Amino acid sequence: MKINAKIAALAGAALLMGSAAFAANSYDGATDDYELPQGFTFYNEVSTDSVEIESSYYNHKNKDERYQVEFAGINEKVGISYDSEKFWFELAPKFSLKDINQHWSSEKVAPAYASSRWSTNNDDLAFGWTGLDWGVRFTPFDIVDFYLNTDVWTAGGYLPIVDKHVGGNLAGDGFGVVFKPIDGLRIGLEVPFGADLVTTPNFLDAEFEDDRVNKYNEDKDTSDTSLIGRTTKTSDYRFVFNAGVDYKLLDMITIGVFSENILNRDARSYGLYANAGISFLDFNVGYTYNGEATRVSFLDFNDDVTIKIGGHHKANLSVAASFGDFTAKLEALMNFFKGQSVYDLYAGLAVGYDLLPGKFNLGLAAGVAYDMGNKSGRVLYAEKGAESSDVAAYKGARSKKGTKKYETAAPMVQLQPGITYTTGRNTFAAKANLQYWLDGEGDFAANVPVSWKYTF
Repeated sequence: MKINAKIAALAGAALLMGSAAFAANSYDGATDDYELPQGFTFYNEVSTDSVEIESSYYNHKNKDERYQVEFAGINEKVGISYDSEKFWFELAPKFSLKDINQHWSSEKVAPAYASSRWSTNNDDLAFGWTGLDWGVRFTPFDIVDFYLNTDVWTAGGYLPIVDKHVGGNLAGDGFGVVFKPIDGLRIGLEVPFGADLVTTPNFLDAEFEDDRVNKYNEDKDTSDTSLIGRTTKTSDYRFVFNAGVDYKLLDMITIGVFSENILNRDARSYGLYANAGISFLDFNVGYTYNGEATRVSFLDFNDDVTIKIGGHHKANLSVAASFGDFTAKLEALMNFFKGQSVYDLYAGLAVGYDLLPGKFNLGLAAGVAYDMGNKSGRVLYAEKGAESSDVAAYKGARSKKGTKKYETAAPMVQLQPGITYTTGRNTFAAKANLQYWLDGEGDFAANVPVSWKYTF
């Protein structure tokens, strides 16, 4: 998209001013000293990734099309929450102003005139609703919590730099119950909202034949009858639920185990995690079998720049330390079997320093991703001078060329400097994300996230 600077500037200014007015004047006579009733918190966050830039030789051999620049859009999130000993909830609608026909958009709109509009030379700015973050916790008794759409992670599976959990969610995006029979012990059961009653029902008991495909097992045969306890591998109608247990020892060490989609032998996953924390050090380690792929890239604005580590057998490790105003984090995630993930190994390092404690922070994060071979992504251009027709494309590399030189994704290096400034009820943050592939062609991607959050 050729960015119309005037439109973007006007839209950004309008949204920022509107947000400021909303935050400051939502209540008659409101001032900076206004306080919500006890237990309530309100926040308003305006953010943008500024521009999204990608240079891709393998997607665009034509040099005129190699460099793509898109307006990243402006995002608005308004949230309110309430927290007490017995009850908690959060409700946060999200809106965006963005180009809906970006060069790399996976879903284009307006097909009637698509052929003339799906290019980088048009502005298709639109404003609309983009989602809703919400969650509920209810504690009728001290020994049990009920959750709706709320994550309750067991410690040990966390990657603090990319802010992702590899696994171990005791509640998650569904209806969850967490029992606490004794101090330190949590037993979680969850039925996910991922299945609905119309298109992908989560059957307790199904005694008929049907050819509909369940999201949890899309490539399996659905031609036979299925009951909740049925053990055939072809069943697509087994009841989907997850369970996990963790226990905290000596107020310092937590050990947790977790299993997802327990009744389905093909889609079932397991996890074993441990966490140890003392005053200045936090240590996580875990193993996950058959879990979802974990994003480890700082960038994710399209599939080509998003880096994930998948596979049947993954191990995670992280260490976070705090020494006064200085913090340091180290993390790693590895898939042990070739061919199950485009990238198999990720490692990250981050440091931070509070120039003004509680007010002004400087941070720098870096990461690398490496492919051990046999499942290509952005391929390593091993032979300099090779004809462009011999250079395999992203995910078709292995099928197009069976030789080893086309079966290794190029190593990826990423960097993220950032600052955060807090004054009163306002928090301002800015980062710059750069992703670079060591593919011999100089491929890279970048954006510049900026945000302002007002809380009271």
